[in-house]
Amino acid sequence: MGSTAGPSSLMQSYYLYAAVLALKLLALAPLAAFMCNGDKVQRANLSDLKNLTPFWLVAALYMTTSPDEKTALALLRTFVAARFVSAVSYVTKIPKCAIELAFFVSFAITCFMGGSVVYHYRNSV
Repeated sequence: MGSTAGPSSLMQSYYLYAAVLALKLLALAPLAAFMCNGDKVQRANLSDLKNLTPFWLVAALYMTTSPDEKTALALLRTFVAARFVSAVSYVTKIPKCAIELAFFVSFAITCFMGGSVVYHYRNSV
């Protein structure tokens, strides 16, 4: 059998970070069962569902644009960090400005990636 080329290292990074975010999302369900205030964990879960779903799609499309590897990795890592800060903020006391910053950073990254995809494929209409 001939060897086939696997996914690029950048796509592998996307797969890794997407899986980490999915596992974090899944971990919130059992956490709600053990916490006194499962409502907070449920809100964190809903927040993740609203933010991760577009990110997974847009980031996958962004990877098809052959982005600069360092930029793409920085965006992926920053997004993951921001979503972890956001999730932790629901169960601990974190300053409101940090929570808002985490949301806006993750939102801005998804928007940047989406805009990059649209710009890259703008002549495909």
